[in-house]
Amino acid sequence: MIVKIFASPVDYTLDTLYRKEKNEYLIGVEKGAVHALEHGLELDLAVGDFDSVTESEKAFIRKHAKAVDTHKVHKDKSDSDLAITRALEKNPARIVMYGGVGSRLDHTYGNILFLKRGNITIMTDKVKMFILKPGTYGITHNHDYISFFAVEDVAELTLEGFLFPLDGYDLKVDDPLCISNQGQGVVSFKSGKLLVIQADDE
Repeated sequence: MIVKIFASPVDYTLDTLYRKEKNEYLIGVEKGAVHALEHGLELDLAVGDFDSVTESEKAFIRKHAKAVDTHKVHKDKSDSDLAITRALEKNPARIVMYGGVGSRLDHTYGNILFLKRGNITIMTDKVKMFILKPGTYGITHNHDYISFFAVEDVAELTLEGFLFPLDGYDLKVDDPLCISNQGQGVVSFKSGKLLVIQADDE
């Protein structure tokens, strides 16, 4: 199963980002639920406290989503966290979150932390983020920049084919060396967890 989450802010283009796949489960979060439904997607679940939608939008969600999970505004989890938690309950092969990156840096950072919880990708029109476990990976992309950050200390990081190559470097969690690389290539490392951020200029 693949779980796809439609989150806020909704400044992403579903016509280009979203592709229907077999055995997918769709979750909408707040405005993201409205955004997905307005694009004709059939949500299996809408989740959140819905404090960012109007009464008419709430009615729209209740009418068209197969299930609605409503929470109190004062709660211990963010709306995105609720959606990720529900997604992980499905034990999916992977999770894709559309949105989740915006002017609220606190929410953006919180969403990046969720990437450590499983095979999760965050996507917008300008950004794609995911975490790699030890191994060797060929990476192709169409973004202006690609950056690598250790979310757990990374041993023997090698970057081949990129504008700025690297050979067997131990990348620590507080080391920003691998920011703003360019191009495509092969990434390999022996241990740790590596955050990959592909991004375009505004």
